[in-house]
Amino acid sequence: MRYLFLISLLVTAACASGPTSGSLAERRANAAAATALPPMKRFSTMPVSPPLHSNTDIARDFLDLSFQMESGRPIPYMTRFEGPITLRVTGDIPPSLGPDLQALLLRLRNEAGIRIRRVSAETPASITIQALPRATMQKFVPQAACFVVPQVSSWGEYRRNRRSRLISWTALKKREKVAIFLPGDVSPQEVRDCLHEELAQAIGPLNDLYRLPDSVFNDDNFHTILTGFDMLILRTYYAPELHNGMSRSAVAAVLPRVLARLNPRGRNKPAGPFPAPTSRAWINAIEDALGPKGNPAQRRAAANRAVTIAKNAGWNDTRLAFSLFALGRLSLSTRSETAFNAFL
Repeated sequence: MRYLFLISLLVTAACASGPTSGSLAERRANAAAATALPPMKRFSTMPVSPPLHSNTDIARDFLDLSFQMESGRPIPYMTRFEGPITLRVTGDIPPSLGPDLQALLLRLRNEAGIRIRRVSAETPASITIQALPRATMQKFVPQAACFVVPQVSSWGEYRRNRRSRLISWTALKKREKVAIFLPGDVSPQEVRDCLHEELAQAIGPLNDLYRLPDSVFNDDNFHTILTGFDMLILRTYYAPELHNGMSRSAVAAVLPRVLARLNPRGRNKPAGPFPAPTSRAWINAIEDALGPKGNPAQRRAAANRAVTIAKNAGWNDTRLAFSLFALGRLSLSTRSETAFNAFL
């Protein structure tokens, strides 16, 4: 299983907290991502397993995902689209995007109950997906593989307003239009990974939590397509009991009733231990280890720091596992014994 995980990470890009403004949602570019890949495999649709967590745990995760940015900045109000959601695709569209988007929209309708449909590129839409050359995107957000921005519908609008509070998620009161910017000149796998994560954030929660073991809302990127947990989170996000402008406490008050209806199997499951918060020092170490900056020795040192922080914090979850994975991955070519011990 660890070797399957290794392969999966070698072909994907690590995610991270928002760009320099701290108020956008993005997928972090990874210097170690593969650059020459075979054609992406396609598989028939398989049933998605529902989450096995207690509703108490899911409610806690929902609140942490919905009321905080990846950068740690609090989100004061819940925002979402009200009514049917339309989506258009513009720019230099890669051939793989159309079939992947069609499959994803079908899943969102069937599994999350979200009324979303694609319209023509010329039609104004709730969500615009614009494909751009990677180099164009990274001139402005160099650490991002792809990202999502509120209140704009084109790259030109984003450039004109990128230093404005207009596009700050933390200042938003309701969602009316959102743009997703992704590279059109990368592997089909990376396009699909961006599509799943950024569309989920465009319509739902904006945060990522490293502690989540079965979600794309987790920066470790082991899950690259929306899981059963993710679909439940999105279905909950669009429950009729919730609406724009609700505070965290107001949402917390109605969540037990919503989850009891949407996930009855989780109602009587015991809650797990309260997870310790993820420290900024650990996040910085992981980002340094897997990011585009630094030489191999510096990145291995950062991975070692992440392992040390996780062990000292007493974490025995995905955060320690990811720290060890990063260390093993970065040690493969030069320190085989370190890599072997990290993967064990």
